[in-house]
Amino acid sequence: MYNATGSIDSSIAANNTSTSFFNKYGVNLNYTHKYDSSGKKALSFDMDYIHYSSGANQSFLNSTYAAGGSMKSSQQISAQLPSHISIYAAKTDYTQVLAGKVKMEAGLKSSYVTSDNEANYFNVISGVSSIDYNNTNHFVYKENINAAYLNFNKEFHRFSLQAGLRAENTNGNGHQLGNAYKPDSAFIRQYTSLFPIAFVSYKLDSAGDNLLNLSYGRRIDRPNYQDLNPFVFILDKFTAFVGNPFLRPQFSNDFKVAYTHKNIFTISAQYIHTADVQIETIEQSGSVFISRTGNIGKWDYLVLSVNSTLHPAKWWTINTYADLFNYQVYSGQLYTGYIQTKSPYFFAQVNNQYTLGKGWSAEASGFYCSPRQQAQFNKIAFGQFNLGLQKKFWNNQAYVKLAARDIFNTNTSTGFITNIPNVIAHYANQFHNQAVILSFTYSFGKQSQTEKRKVGSADSEAGRAGN
Repeated sequence: MYNATGSIDSSIAANNTSTSFFNKYGVNLNYTHKYDSSGKKALSFDMDYIHYSSGANQSFLNSTYAAGGSMKSSQQISAQLPSHISIYAAKTDYTQVLAGKVKMEAGLKSSYVTSDNEANYFNVISGVSSIDYNNTNHFVYKENINAAYLNFNKEFHRFSLQAGLRAENTNGNGHQLGNAYKPDSAFIRQYTSLFPIAFVSYKLDSAGDNLLNLSYGRRIDRPNYQDLNPFVFILDKFTAFVGNPFLRPQFSNDFKVAYTHKNIFTISAQYIHTADVQIETIEQSGSVFISRTGNIGKWDYLVLSVNSTLHPAKWWTINTYADLFNYQVYSGQLYTGYIQTKSPYFFAQVNNQYTLGKGWSAEASGFYCSPRQQAQFNKIAFGQFNLGLQKKFWNNQAYVKLAARDIFNTNTSTGFITNIPNVIAHYANQFHNQAVILSFTYSFGKQSQTEKRKVGSADSEAGRAGN
């Protein structure tokens, strides 16, 4: 810590440890009935139960020293952060081909989620622990979502058309239990929304080698359950992550036009407008910087991208995806007033696969993202380069693979944080991302031909559990 003249005022040594755990289990029941062998009429049903248990045990020891090196004070804190999430979900889908080869799809879904989270903090003095009521809390969140959808598909001549509508009703309530210092508090949130989709595909030639696609869709992204929990997760003496029970869902309107040639090259233009965009925000409270997910007005995003699969030689395949031009604008209210950021940037990802013969193959891949501004964060460019070598044997039932990840150690998170009054903030995170991995895989028997269900009825809810 430096004073106004730039001289050392004091120093702080922090010894912080954290051990965490995560468990998940669940059960799924699904049923499918096809009314005839043609499959033109079918009914499916799914029921899911998923339970998550997670938590962390933390210990913080902060020692403050004077400029001369003598100890001024010492602070010790311990914490226990258990969390439990239970998800119950059921859905049914019905498909039928109507007159004129119009395919109709309809369905219903209902889900119920409970999220029970505790943050128990203790001040430790001379080995004796006492509850820190300022940071301790117990938060329970319950949510019920009911949805119905209707979708139609039709193909004729060179056109392929799709139109649909989904309706969702959300009922959520949160309860923060009080303690000796804080009273109980609660909130109820109810809303119903409609989500239309439309898709048009046109074959520009009779062979179908050139396709033009137009699409529109409206979607909702609800907060993760942990983001709604008003817990305080201490990182160090000056930094904490805090939940936000007032976090609202974000709604997006997505427009896209794309041209595809022989399924080997696609170029597309896309525009997305998002209201109440959810994003990480940074606020200063005294000497502590608080990170939380917040709603910042709106986000407008424009991107021109290309996707290609090339074969320069029989033994060489190149898969490429690139955002040739990205332009995004964040605008809205922040803690200290209005914020507006505008930023163009570039992103590219390339994967090279080499077939070397006699069971040998190799791979070289990587990505690059140019500097960009994302709300409060000015992010510096980063990327990654990987290499791999593989050998198959025993009639391709086994293989050995040697892979090296992030060879040049360039996948970092570095930049500046803006819109904090009277503060210049720079951050640099160096991940333990570099690795050399040697693996052996052996496949027993033949692959099962049984049809596998990719998702159940709780896929979207499970994605919000944060693990």
